[in-house]
Amino acid sequence: MSLGLTPVAQLEKAYDIKLTADQKHRIRLYLDLLKRWNRRINLTSVDRTEELLRFHFFESFWAAQLFLDEGAAVADVGSGAGFPGLAMKLYRPSLHLSLLEKNHKKVVFLQEVSRLLDLDVEIFHGRAESFANWNAIEVATFRALKPSQELLQIFSSRGVRLLYFHGKDLEESVRGLPVMTQAKVPQSRNRYVALLQC
Repeated sequence: MSLGLTPVAQLEKAYDIKLTADQKHRIRLYLDLLKRWNRRINLTSVDRTEELLRFHFFESFWAAQLFLDEGAAVADVGSGAGFPGLAMKLYRPSLHLSLLEKNHKKVVFLQEVSRLLDLDVEIFHGRAESFANWNAIEVATFRALKPSQELLQIFSSRGVRLLYFHGKDLEESVRGLPVMTQAKVPQSRNRYVALLQC
């Protein structure tokens, strides 16, 4: 599959991201595997290459660049097809990444794409509330999921910050949390990412 230079170059400019040739090659591999698997199991409702690049990859790259320090310990809760977590790791390899997913088929996909891209990540199969390594995590990412009160209590007791992808308004479950920083996603009408203190 050819990404073509135009959409990637346009997105690099729009998101103020510069990718290496190796990162572009890995994106091609990831996209190819994602599209093949998506025919068998529902990994993402987005299927056009340009939308996948913008919504899944570049939004994740942008958030990693803006909100995560080099070497940060990150847990991607409800990782699904690996977004934002695996894309963040692809962009910022120094991240210590744990992917948390309770769906077995999605876990198998995460294992396969991590192996294909040679990304060193921890993959946890189960509920995030049962993850044993929260003490080692600095930031938990949430996209398309809402954290349970139990998880928010875990985060609060262990000093885990919440990187929350959301629409115009924060969900009620996290609305009372202090916002450390927030930014509107480039090229979006009402998508935001907020770093919240739990």
